[in-house]
Amino acid sequence: MSTHKLLKKFEKIYHETYAYTLKYIICKCNALNDVDDIIQETYIELYKVIQNNRKIDNYQSYIITIAKNKIIKYYGFNKKIDTISIFQEKDDKSYTIDLDARN
Repeated sequence: MSTHKLLKKFEKIYHETYAYTLKYIICKCNALNDVDDIIQETYIELYKVIQNNRKIDNYQSYIITIAKNKIIKYYGFNKKIDTISIFQEKDDKSYTIDLDARN
């Protein structure tokens, strides 16, 4: 598929699915700051799939599946980052604080 046709197809799918996909991602995200990253990663993945000429019957549900996986991966990775270890020099014990559990 030529680059021009690829871009036209992607733009068409993007415009048809963006509003619904954005609503889905906003509802599933813990913070609005994360939405832009996840939506960008979702549509980059879609572009790669279209580029490989993969046959897809329902683009909307395929994109939601991509978004769901991106959200799981994004928060799984960030959950690991949100854990901080504090070391005490006297007793060499490690204490962990879960930042999500803070009040």
